[in-house]
Amino acid sequence: MKVNKRVIGVLICISLVLTMFLAGYTFARYYKSINIGSVQKSIARWNFNSKNSGANVNLSTEKIAPGSSGQFEIEVDATDSEVPVEYQVIVENEMNIPRNMKFYAETKDEKGNSVKTEEKNSFSQIAVESLNGIIPVEVNNQKRIVVVHWNWPFNETDETLIDSEDGTLDLNNKSSSLECGFNIQIIGKQANV
Repeated sequence: MKVNKRVIGVLICISLVLTMFLAGYTFARYYKSINIGSVQKSIARWNFNSKNSGANVNLSTEKIAPGSSGQFEIEVDATDSEVPVEYQVIVENEMNIPRNMKFYAETKDEKGNSVKTEEKNSFSQIAVESLNGIIPVEVNNQKRIVVVHWNWPFNETDETLIDSEDGTLDLNNKSSSLECGFNIQIIGKQANV
């Protein structure tokens, strides 16, 4: 009985191997692999920077007071970028800016073109409305210089002494209003044009 079981088991195994061998030929198909080489393309270079990066910009080399004025520059540089760059200047954390100080900005490109903003009481308002744009991929025209002009005029007709209040200590809060300024951030991204 044991011999019959072994013989039957061996016959089943042989028949399975033969079935698989014959089935392989039954489902055969033509197959060929062709190597066409590789697909390659260079990636466009992205570059965005500013000479102002990490530096403090001073309104003036001296202390400011009513009757003083000046200017400072913000550079937006996309030199060597092979894609157009969209930029935006953001002004945040304005601190103790004199209430009658005036600002306007002039944006210049490397071709000599210039665009001036209207004069405003807030530099952050100028930034939101006007200090943004697209720098194209154009040789010798991938920098923008934003010249910010400021003026703290005398307030001769002011009977509430705003100029004096802007230049004194706030004794109630024991904090000094003798430091003024704001933070500037330049954001650059690839333009979708």
